[in-house]
Amino acid sequence: MKYNLLLLFLGVSGICAAQSLVQSVNSGSLIAANTAVSVGEIVVNPVNPTQASSGLIGILAYNSATLEVAQFAVTESIVAYPNPTSSTISFSGKQSLVGEKVSVYNNVGQLALQQTVDSAESIDLAKLAAGIYLVVFDNNKINSFKIIKH
Repeated sequence: MKYNLLLLFLGVSGICAAQSLVQSVNSGSLIAANTAVSVGEIVVNPVNPTQASSGLIGILAYNSATLEVAQFAVTESIVAYPNPTSSTISFSGKQSLVGEKVSVYNNVGQLALQQTVDSAESIDLAKLAAGIYLVVFDNNKINSFKIIKH
């Protein structure tokens, strides 16, 4: 019985200490719709604006990572560029891709475009809407790859 009371007392005091710790850590500012917030600032977004003590705590972060690469290797001997693109994908390397058949699929797997690589070693994606596409060669020796179209 004494053991159970001791555990109950320690549990309640531990919860109270944790609540006190949360309140001391929660020293962020309360934000409104017109408030400017800096990167790295701790903010409290009120769930119920009539209660100043209610809200969600968050830290504003900025991620500058992009998916852009100047060029990438499709195979050991073929390079494709640029990714992302606004109109064409060009290929260069040891072997020519002129005449190779290419299928371009959208992000739900629907065929969006079929072309052959032209004499300029490129394919034209200008007709496609902005999005992420999978480029697949009919020649299974050439790897498929994803491209971002702006």
